[in-house]
Amino acid sequence: MAMTRVLVVDDHEDIRNTLTLALDDEGYEVRSAANGREALTVLDSWSPNVILLDLMMPVMDGWAFRAEQLRRQDGAAAPVILLSAAGELETHRAALSAAAFIPKPFDIDRIVETISAVC
Repeated sequence: MAMTRVLVVDDHEDIRNTLTLALDDEGYEVRSAANGREALTVLDSWSPNVILLDLMMPVMDGWAFRAEQLRRQDGAAAPVILLSAAGELETHRAALSAAAFIPKPFDIDRIVETISAVC
């Protein structure tokens, strides 16, 4: 069986590194990006099974990334899990057609459970 591919998009390097290491230890193939623009570049050459997406980032925020992802012919295939400290995450989840949301600070077990549930 193929390894589940996870794209982590967050502007905080510590969060990206923590998630990358923890998810790698759980057996996922992980790539990361510091903002939406970098994430779109990753999508040009790699197809994740799921995307963990922060909303508030410089350069290109999560809302702009998601809009562009949905415009791409093959980009909308990967479900998105919002991972953010923003308020009203359920409202954002619905507006962005995200599969789920997890508020920050997060619990890695909950992230793993949520990835398993949406993949």
